Amino acid sequence: MMDVYIIHPMYNLKFLDIIISRPNLHLAMFACGMFVFISGATLKLNERDESVISFYKRRLTKILIPFYISYILYFCIKAITLHNVHLFGGISKWRFIYTIFGIDEYLNAAGIKTFTLGVGEWFLGCIILCYMFYPLLSYIDSKNRKVFFIVFSIYYIFISTYYDKLNIVMPRHFNFICQIYNFYLGIVFIDTKIFRSILSKSIFEEKNNKIKNALGLLFLLSIVSIIYISDFKIRIPDNILTTIAVIIVFIVCANFESILNSCKNTIYIINKFNKISIEIFLVHHFVIYQIDYMISYRRLRGYEMLCIFIIDFVLVILIAFIVHLINNFIYNFMYKASNQR
Repeated sequence: MMDVYIIHPMYNLKFLDIIISRPNLHLAMFACGMFVFISGATLKLNERDESVISFYKRRLTKILIPFYISYILYFCIKAITLHNVHLFGGISKWRFIYTIFGIDEYLNAAGIKTFTLGVGEWFLGCIILCYMFYPLLSYIDSKNRKVFFIVFSIYYIFISTYYDKLNIVMPRHFNFICQIYNFYLGIVFIDTKIFRSILSKSIFEEKNNKIKNALGLLFLLSIVSIIYISDFKIRIPDNILTTIAVIIVFIVCANFESILNSCKNTIYIINKFNKISIEIFLVHHFVIYQIDYMISYRRLRGYEMLCIFIIDFVLVILIAFIVHLINNFIYNFMYKASNQR
């Protein structure tokens, strides 16, 4: 929607913008917050007994190799399309190190010139920084959760309240210093007895307190509904409202997980998409950008917009699958090479 409606007005998607962007909750920012929250929760849920170096190697390898493949692929596509390999100008060569670490687009959002092609958007750099801090967060949290949770929460409330007064170029929902709290909450919530029990058994499987628990979920959903539907501005920072919505939706969805698991066809499809989820995340924006560029950003009719959407979807899945295959080949080659030493 950003490229088609806001940056290049190719089609009027105002009706969709009204649904996504509400006075107190932006669904795109909610999705990003949820992604970060789940990332922290997933790391904690699958935590291994390994060294910090081993953790960094495993996580960064998993995300950076497909990033490099996607970056090279898009560079080639742009070079062929523009008939020129000189895509950058006036940027110091040493800044390519930002691309090597996967934070080029993130720093670009902060006003720093980099060799970014937009692969992974700002989110890739943000989540990589969260990964870098995971061992420290997990360690401190394990030592004294109550104190750390209170201190970190006070920090988050402060930074969310006074962010605009700090003259930071990067939007608050992009910034690692804000999103790290959502990441930490994922670590905390997945490691509590309450959430462990939710993941193992939903309220619909409990023999006792079914009605009480169901009413509790309805109450939580009503809070999110008020935040989303309200036309008046709630005097709470957007970041905090988004975090509240993320926590509530996570709780509700966790309670429905056992029902979802019973739908084998749905789980099969989800698992297939999950295998290429990183690749989809990395390539979907540049596919959209490239297709829009190739049709010269012209105004579209309704059926044309639908066709472009279908083409984008098919190409994203296809290219993501190709990147996934290349990534597996490289990863397997590295694995065999390391075992032969």
